[in-house]
Amino acid sequence: MSCLRFCNFLVFLASVAVVSTALSRIYAAEPLDGEKKSKRGWNWYEEPPRPEPIHPDRAVKPDIPPLKVLKQMTPEAVGEIMEAQLAYAIASEEVTEVAAYYTLMDFVRRRSRTFTALTSIALLENPSLNARTDYPVTNAGRTAKSRARKGERDRRLVESNRDYALIMFSSEGCGYCDVQWATVQAFKDKVGWVIRRLDVAAYPERAARFAVEATPTTILIQKGSDTWFPVAVGVESLPVLSDNIYRAIRLIAGETHPGQFLNSESDDGGFFDPGKSLRLSAGDPIPGERRNE
Repeated sequence: MSCLRFCNFLVFLASVAVVSTALSRIYAAEPLDGEKKSKRGWNWYEEPPRPEPIHPDRAVKPDIPPLKVLKQMTPEAVGEIMEAQLAYAIASEEVTEVAAYYTLMDFVRRRSRTFTALTSIALLENPSLNARTDYPVTNAGRTAKSRARKGERDRRLVESNRDYALIMFSSEGCGYCDVQWATVQAFKDKVGWVIRRLDVAAYPERAARFAVEATPTTILIQKGSDTWFPVAVGVESLPVLSDNIYRAIRLIAGETHPGQFLNSESDDGGFFDPGKSLRLSAGDPIPGERRNE
């Protein structure tokens, strides 16, 4: 009997050991089956992490690198340092910090002055990059440039009077049509072109052919072909009408592409010509290279 009691006591001790081990694993958050438990009840409560305390933004003094390092930094990086120094100078209310900010500003000012000086040299050494070659800044230069472009245009228009004509579409009740027709007649008197006025109601098929959606609309047509080009929608002045006709003739003749529509003959290959090849293409010399001659 005593032996049986002893065995029962041993079994009891073993059971207690097993339960104690299981409870210790649970409280220690150790998985029993090798898998982590994603949920926990009140018996295994874990205090959630506390959020970081929210403080208002505080100005922090930036590390201002020496001048040699500043010269190698990008403008964006220098600007970030300047903004940080400005914020710190305002918050600190220290004269030395304010002076440090204006020292950085002085550095930027001198750096800008240096770039401006280098730009002047680069444009003098590379005329193809200089707008002054095609766009004078003096009054006398602008007058001469305007006179030359106007001469190119008028000469071409007179030479083309046998090859092209103008059609202006109008409609009844169009108050602007008479104004535009007077401009078209002034163009005819100047260059001797054939012009014609058509009412969209009387000639609907022709209006549809030239995609006329509003009146007045002025169309340039090339005689002996189906080629045409709109040169005015609404009321335009005589100079604008003449410029558009001149540009349309050059486009139709294949002298320009649509991206060069604003070109005059003197613009071809110049500073403002979109069709000009860039000098930075493969194999071309890089602008600004020093020539040791």
